[in-house]
Amino acid sequence: MATKKTPKKAASKDEEASFEDQLDQLETLVSRLEEGELGLEAALESFEQGIALTRTLMKRLDEAEKRIEVLLQKEDGTTEVRGIEAEDLEDAAKRGGLFDDD
Repeated sequence: MATKKTPKKAASKDEEASFEDQLDQLETLVSRLEEGELGLEAALESFEQGIALTRTLMKRLDEAEKRIEVLLQKEDGTTEVRGIEAEDLEDAAKRGGLFDDD
């Protein structure tokens, strides 16, 4: 007998799954929905799982964005760790890189 993942089991595994695994799960759900061959209940269940995964992935992306740090090489050879702000990213993009030359 084939086993199916239940939403409760999938939700608990989502907490431990890597970002990439969760993204793969979401892509699989989207593909199944786009095929249009699911019944109404199965489509609704897949849609609900997809929404939950999307929220989890967005939360993880927000957390990762907050943790991004740039290592800057100082003149004395040591490194300085500093968080990246949105303005830093915009400035770096305009300069063509994230590392300061000073």
